Amino acid sequence: MTRSGIRQGIDRFLHWLQATGYASYDPYDIQGTRYSLWARRVYYRQPLLGLPLIAPLLLTEILAPSLRRLFAHRDRFATADAQLLLGFLNLYRVTREPEFLDKARGLGEDLLSYSIPGYSGHCWGYPFDWQNQRGRWARNTPYITCTPYAYEAFARLHEATGEARYREIAESTATFVYTDLRDTETGPGAAAASYSPLDHSQVVNASAYRAWVLFDAAQRFGRDGWREKAERNLKYILESQRPDGSWFYATDGHGNYIDHFHTCFVLKKLWKINRLIQRAEVTEAIRRGDAFYRRELFFGDGQPKMFALKPRTGIVRHEMYDFAEAITLGALLRDDIPEAYAHAHRLAEVLCGRYQLKDGHFVTRVYAGGWRHTFPFIRWPQSQLFHALTNLLEATPPSQ
Repeated sequence: MTRSGIRQGIDRFLHWLQATGYASYDPYDIQGTRYSLWARRVYYRQPLLGLPLIAPLLLTEILAPSLRRLFAHRDRFATADAQLLLGFLNLYRVTREPEFLDKARGLGEDLLSYSIPGYSGHCWGYPFDWQNQRGRWARNTPYITCTPYAYEAFARLHEATGEARYREIAESTATFVYTDLRDTETGPGAAAASYSPLDHSQVVNASAYRAWVLFDAAQRFGRDGWREKAERNLKYILESQRPDGSWFYATDGHGNYIDHFHTCFVLKKLWKINRLIQRAEVTEAIRRGDAFYRRELFFGDGQPKMFALKPRTGIVRHEMYDFAEAITLGALLRDDIPEAYAHAHRLAEVLCGRYQLKDGHFVTRVYAGGWRHTFPFIRWPQSQLFHALTNLLEATPPSQ
């Protein structure tokens, strides 16, 4: 896809975003209702008994997602606001147009306004209750899958503006990541990081997020003591890689599956970590992981496949979140794995040509048989797709 084509897709999306605003419904908002929390709790304990209870929720999401307006309300989400912010900073660096920096600043103030109090530093989670296999986690529980996006947003705002305030917010956020998350030892010198301050899970991508924040913050703020926990988390990630190059979602028995965007999360963070530490073993883990990823997590036509190893039978053919992560990963790997970069351009062309709607927003997912879910959620995947396209735009030479 040409640079001008990428920019056209971005501009169409920004026209939609300007009209709709930053508040959004969410794929998980109905799951935070009292009935859904109860039904999912039953399902996780006794799947056969719980399946009829969650079936109406699944059918609503597939056939009439807009019905959530009766049960939920639009809200702001840290991962969405942070990725929109990062996308605007990308556009500012490419164009030097002040309006993009102004939009990034505004989103930074919004993020700061709903940082969760009561912890060692700034942190973010979801504004809904979340029932999962490990139990029920209350709204505004901070998560390592949300907080690093805000960390990167404020660190990048400091780089763009030179304002010390943004640096202080980023350092505070890293303090939470270092202090309040738990470590579960998995072997000599290795430890998995928890998903939140409340659990002892062993989720591989959660450990990758934490390791990257701590490696980056140790260097950025001169906090050499933070590197030790980062090293332990990194060793866990490397030791969790399977002989074929893949990673299970988790290693504690609650995630024996391999999916697209979580694999991207791990590869992206390893790449960012290795920019800082430059180690052959990490380079090799990325090479092996990317080889598995490209072999097993795409269909023959080059479009992303949701699972290499499924947790259960699914009816989704294409999840646009996978497009976003694949495009961003390809942009990052431009100099290391050129075929990944070329593939990112092909995916961007498919995304904007087939899955961007007339008003500028993107399809959410495509079900088997071709049924399209077009009700937009900014957290999943509109903000990720915008961020991905701006990452690719920034990585693409002006001559292309």
